[in-house]
Amino acid sequence: MSAPALSYASDHTIESVARKVFDVQSEVLPNGLHVIRHHRDFSDTLTLQLVVDVGFQDFTCEFAQAPHVLEHMLFEGTKRFDRKALRQRIRDHGGLSNGYTTEEYTYYTLDIHSSYPKIGFENLYSMVSEPLFNPEDLARTRSVIHSEFGTSANKLQLALARKRVVKEVAKARIYVGSNLECPEITSPDSVSMDLIKSIFARDYVPGNMTLIVMGHFDDAEVSEAIQATLAKLEAKPVPVRAPVHFGKIDYLSPLVENRGLFDPEVDISLYIPAPGSIQPENDAYRIVAEYLGEQLFYDVRGQRGMAYTPLAKVDNNSQYGLLEATTRTSSQWADEVIALFREKYAEIRANGVPEEDVVRLRRKLILEFESKQRYNLEQAQLYRHYRHQIREHGKMPDLVERMQKVDAAAVKQVLDTSFPPQPLITEQRAPTGWEAALRIVPASMLFAAVILWLMRRANRKRFSQKRL
Repeated sequence: MSAPALSYASDHTIESVARKVFDVQSEVLPNGLHVIRHHRDFSDTLTLQLVVDVGFQDFTCEFAQAPHVLEHMLFEGTKRFDRKALRQRIRDHGGLSNGYTTEEYTYYTLDIHSSYPKIGFENLYSMVSEPLFNPEDLARTRSVIHSEFGTSANKLQLALARKRVVKEVAKARIYVGSNLECPEITSPDSVSMDLIKSIFARDYVPGNMTLIVMGHFDDAEVSEAIQATLAKLEAKPVPVRAPVHFGKIDYLSPLVENRGLFDPEVDISLYIPAPGSIQPENDAYRIVAEYLGEQLFYDVRGQRGMAYTPLAKVDNNSQYGLLEATTRTSSQWADEVIALFREKYAEIRANGVPEEDVVRLRRKLILEFESKQRYNLEQAQLYRHYRHQIREHGKMPDLVERMQKVDAAAVKQVLDTSFPPQPLITEQRAPTGWEAALRIVPASMLFAAVILWLMRRANRKRFSQKRL
């Protein structure tokens, strides 16, 4: 080990309080519901999260928004609490509630003052046991989701706008062959009431859900609240979930999305597939991402001044994800920046990451993990990602210990076996003159056709009046 590596390894002597994040209690109730508890006794906050194993990956693009629509519908009211009551019961006791749908799962989360766990559990239980599913709420939910995405139910308007998010287009390319291959923004309009009711009946069963309880709480009081609510859910068969498989990725075809006409800014990004956070290779990917980000920063920005703060990171769920590197430049430097992205990637793939840099970056990632100030919502993501491992083994793996085992040889092995020869490069820039014409001309023709129709109609009306 080199001298710098020794200094990095020897000055971390204080026992980390952050390692307590791995101290969890795990229990599976008789009805199949998995309960994870973690005490954080530094504020009077109780966080409850209910995670359901259903997400975008389980539906084709046409119906991809189905679990998202269902998530919204559960906040629209229950037999016991209407929409307003569900919200105010939490807010009036110092809390907030929300729901999120991801590729892998859907989860419902609420923070509430630690003195009122019963209210939080009653809300969650009512939402997953007696939702109303009113037809008028479904129409409103579709409209809300369109507002959330900035889209419209008007298909002609969407086609003319051609609104696409470049990262989602890149994801569709990386996740080829799966239900996640959706380059266009998916719509809630094809999601029917029958579909969301069938998802609710199939997937919202105790054995397919995980309850995360964290913050400041009394175990006996929480156990009593669970027994009075979620433990009463009827045990039902757990659905068999289709595994996610990806096809052969096209890295060669250009992936270019447009921004505003005459806008000189150009966003350059690099993407490759990455393993899920629970996979051992994830730590090597994170070290490579850190090193790639540094190399791009020091060269593309620091030495050449061609771009604004290049960054690289791994963005994944528990099963799969992306390694991405991004920067912003101008149209003047775009081609050179793309070439440098490819060059730096190729160098790292061929040569690996030097041992002293692996030691340094490994330490950096550990110290960042230990020193980070986390809200309960953010920390709960660890438990969401590792929920199945916690259920199986009864404990949370020590992620710091796992990272400490990564060395340069392990990183090089992952580079040799898992990194593609070249990455996917995306570019978001102003359209060329030809591209602008292709977008403007159809809209102009449509506008002209409407004007012509209106003029003819007005002429016919005047002609009819003259005859009278």
